[in-house]
Amino acid sequence: MNQPILFYDGTCGFCQWSVQLVLEHEKLPTFYFASLQSNFAKKHLPEALTKDLNSVVVLDNQRIFTQSDAVIKVASTLSFPYSLAKIGQFIPKSVRDTLYQLVAQNRQKLSPVSKKCRILTKEERMRFIE
Repeated sequence: MNQPILFYDGTCGFCQWSVQLVLEHEKLPTFYFASLQSNFAKKHLPEALTKDLNSVVVLDNQRIFTQSDAVIKVASTLSFPYSLAKIGQFIPKSVRDTLYQLVAQNRQKLSPVSKKCRILTKEERMRFIE
């Protein structure tokens, strides 16, 4: 597969909301999506990444990006103002990963409550890997 794959915690509301945000704000359809709990993830990622669900993971050209590196990778494909997050690459990795871990540890509390559910298009559904 030549497209990058965004792996996320499939049981986390905040993570699912984040995937919806990516779908809505990509400049061009870029990512395929798979949960970290999927058989696909178990086959294509190191076991440690499928056990510790506190990091979003991007697999792109056989390179693995985690935590803030993954967020920056995703942000570079999004429209303004979300693309501004790629500025984070100029912040020391240790600082941005500490901030990432703070959000990850509190992601259940940060999960937005929505009374509406976005219905995926057929094309979007095809980008989800089981």
